[in-house]
Amino acid sequence: MKNKYEKAIEILEKYKQQHVIKFIDNSDVKTKNELIEQVLRIDFKELEELYQKTFEDLYVDLEEMNPIKGVNPDNLTKEELQDFENVGTKIIKGNKFAVCTMAGGQGTRLRASWTKRYI
Repeated sequence: MKNKYEKAIEILEKYKQQHVIKFIDNSDVKTKNELIEQVLRIDFKELEELYQKTFEDLYVDLEEMNPIKGVNPDNLTKEELQDFENVGTKIIKGNKFAVCTMAGGQGTRLRASWTKRYI
């Protein structure tokens, strides 16, 4: 039966992550054991599948894309804001969402005190 170190090395080699072996081998005993445990907990197969999906072509029907109507949150009641938040939370939990890019200015429309590039 293989020990944890050998299992970790086998996994790292299988998924072409041999560079991590240097960190394991050059660490003190405590850090070495922590790294080995982390490697054993990672689902490398799932990570590889997710990575491969990034190369899949996605079909987007541009005819079905519509401009969105803007909403100024300052003109909404607390209840309306909460309703929007609840709808958004439900959509995200259902793994469905859309992305919107806005041009210009600060992120004030998003109630952010920093520029949009940090949002």
